[in-house]
Amino acid sequence: MINIASPKRPIGHPERALDCEEALSPAIAQLAEDDTLGEEEIEAKLVEAGLEVGWEEGELRTAIADLRRNAALGLQGLSE
Repeated sequence: MINIASPKRPIGHPERALDCEEALSPAIAQLAEDDTLGEEEIEAKLVEAGLEVGWEEGELRTAIADLRRNAALGLQGLSE
C-alpha cells in the first residue's frame, strides 16, 4: 500500500504545491525500492494514490515533475 498524506491546505493556497511534494516524497522512496517498476508505473501509482486522498491530478503531476528535476540536481532520491 502506498501511503500519501492528504492535503493540509485548500486548493489555491500558496504552500499547497510544496505540501504535495512533501506528501509524495516518502511514497516515491517506497516505490523506488521496487526494481520491477519503471518511472511511468511509479508515476501512475503515485497519481492514483494521491487522487484517493484528495490531491488534484495536475498538482500531483507537477509535484512529480518538480521532484524529478530536484533529483537530477542531486537534491532527492528520484532519477529523471
